[in-house]
Amino acid sequence: MTPKPRMSYAITTLIVSSVTTFLLPLDYTVASVALRDIHRDFSVSFSDQQWVINGYTMAFAALLMAGGGLADLFGRRKVFLSGLAVFTAASLLAGLAPAVLWLNIGRVAQGIGAAGMFSSSLALLVQEFTGPRRVHAFAVFGVASGLGASLGPFIGGLAVDLGGWRWAFLLNAPFGIAMLILGLLRTRESKDPDATRLDLKGLVLFSGAVLLAVYSIVMAPQLGWTSPTIVSALAAAAVLAIAFVPVELRQSYPLIDLRLFTNRTFLGASLAPLVLSIAFWGLFLYTPLYFQGVRGYSPLQAGMAMLPFAIPLFGAGPLGARLANRISSRALLGIGQLLVAIGAAFLVFAPLYSDWTNYAIGGLISGLGTGLINGEMSNVAISIVPASRSGMASGINSTMRIVGMTAGFGGIGAVLAAAVSHDLTSQASRLHGLHQDLSALATEVATGNINGTAASVPAPVRGAFRAAADHAFATGMRTAFTVGMCVAFLGAVASFALVRSQSDTASDAVGTQPLADAQT
Repeated sequence: MTPKPRMSYAITTLIVSSVTTFLLPLDYTVASVALRDIHRDFSVSFSDQQWVINGYTMAFAALLMAGGGLADLFGRRKVFLSGLAVFTAASLLAGLAPAVLWLNIGRVAQGIGAAGMFSSSLALLVQEFTGPRRVHAFAVFGVASGLGASLGPFIGGLAVDLGGWRWAFLLNAPFGIAMLILGLLRTRESKDPDATRLDLKGLVLFSGAVLLAVYSIVMAPQLGWTSPTIVSALAAAAVLAIAFVPVELRQSYPLIDLRLFTNRTFLGASLAPLVLSIAFWGLFLYTPLYFQGVRGYSPLQAGMAMLPFAIPLFGAGPLGARLANRISSRALLGIGQLLVAIGAAFLVFAPLYSDWTNYAIGGLISGLGTGLINGEMSNVAISIVPASRSGMASGINSTMRIVGMTAGFGGIGAVLAAAVSHDLTSQASRLHGLHQDLSALATEVATGNINGTAASVPAPVRGAFRAAADHAFATGMRTAFTVGMCVAFLGAVASFALVRSQSDTASDAVGTQPLADAQT
């Protein structure tokens, strides 16, 4: 009897890595659409509900490098599957949560599991794919990541409309269980044979610095950048980051080999995900709030309005893989970020109260630029290091993506809050009978909770205040798009200046010399 053909380990690893990578950013963006329905079920402030997003991202960002170090030491497959199991169980907890406390515990646990999955997934691919096949594998991986983030508002809106906000989290469970079974059966283990211990000092210092920095970024729009809490957290993050440098330089097996960043190509490839996370994904997360708050779209309509941003990612990833074999990495990364800048420029010059059709062209161009380089960013960065330390390189690349996305959400949120506050204060100060603190009202408007904020003001001025709030939020979005455009343009310049040719990049990765000896 002829045995049934089975998929190769390489293809199975690509499927498992891509599907789970689709879920991770999806879980970031899907929550932004579900927030309003969660707010109705749990009697806490809308600002407090932001921790449904922040708890996930803070745990995710702070523990990514820990996941990479553990993967190199104990095995990429072990860390990946353990993270997947935690993520799946936490998704069930979040979806079934009887109170907001349990929801936030579930979200933090999701972030912990996601860190283990995402930090080791690229390293698993490195072991199974080489040469041009790796370029195509990373392109598929990049498409999955981009689609997860970009389709989040649409999938979240559909889930909320059909089954309620809980399904925004419960939908992870069947996919997580299926991928866990497939991963147990058809993936292979790999680790760094030279890894003998985990760099605990570096891990504590790095994770603490990231956690405090991310906390400051996400809380500053609510507390203010000059508040004692934010200033203290930023100062502590800076102290930990400074202490991290000499500790790592003395380590024989560091959590992060900082000398890698003296390699221009590695630096340029590491900056690209940071730039895209701010210039594209940071803006992407706030645009659904504009559609719901100013335009009055339902969660599903807001998700559908974001499809022009997502559609190019279907074809841009494979196109980027083909271009990677024809043009230099420098040109590809630079062109991709330049397209994001051009798309943002279209959004800047769209009419002030634009509907989705006015945003479509800018979204399509920005999505095209992001999709073209989503996989190539990882491929270039990881190609610099020996395969034995791919867990570290994967962790660095993943950390840049997630910290950048968090910085984008928090940083763009700070820009939006400042612009909204300035515009709303200048308009609402002329409304007679409005006695509330305008700065507090502006903070709530900046979260997108325009209906709720308008309902809290006296009835005689409610209509005028709503008009002022709509104008302020629309103006704030235009300011945010301007910042995104500038960041993407500077990122393109940096890629053209830093990233070397493909032949030079390949020569840097050849051999088994220590990372510290990599050519610059």
